[in-house]
Amino acid sequence: MASARGLQNFMQAIGKSGGISASNLYQFSFQPTPKLEKFFKDNVFDEFLKLTDNGDTINLQLLCNEIQLPGVTYSAFDVKSVHKGITQKHATAKVYNELDVSFFMDGTSLPLRFFRAWQDFTSNGVGGNPEFFYDDQPYKRAFASNYYEDYACDMFISKLEKFNSPQGEPKKIGDDGEDYKNPWNARLVKAYPYTVASIPFSAGPAQLVKATVGFYYEYSHLFNSKKPTI
Repeated sequence: MASARGLQNFMQAIGKSGGISASNLYQFSFQPTPKLEKFFKDNVFDEFLKLTDNGDTINLQLLCNEIQLPGVTYSAFDVKSVHKGITQKHATAKVYNELDVSFFMDGTSLPLRFFRAWQDFTSNGVGGNPEFFYDDQPYKRAFASNYYEDYACDMFISKLEKFNSPQGEPKKIGDDGEDYKNPWNARLVKAYPYTVASIPFSAGPAQLVKATVGFYYEYSHLFNSKKPTI
């Protein structure tokens, strides 16, 4: 059992590091490619502007209900040692888990329409659907995908923490004057939505409607600045 002195030291140490991290302090964003951005502007129209946080980053943080930092594991092979009973597991390759993100649906079902539009762009439209145009030309190839470099883009998960001075008083940092610090960011390279999950509706008690979107990506890495180093 921890002593009162040990508990006090623990609380002091945690306080100096900013306290225990909270799961609801985060931001989710992505940076569309030029062609993907043009497609959104041409086909999602005013709704696109509602998702725009600044000039170059589409920010869905207001509607993002839940997100998980994808895990990373190593695949390995066994190497039998000359010593009896000892087996070494040698790493072979990193394996990056897929990403699932849950969004609250607003009254216009914007997240659903937005990510379905992204999927339409990926597949060059659905069955030549005349509702979707690019460069004033309708998509006529039902099963031909766009170029990977055009529909896959970088995504970012940013962790936020309340910033407190040693005396416990909030201290404003950054140009925006927010009382938060940003200890790390995760960059998911070349991501795109591969699935928009089924959305259940029922005649029972009203529930908040959510849309869950699954993303493929190449790999992820952490960095402690606003811009990635690689």
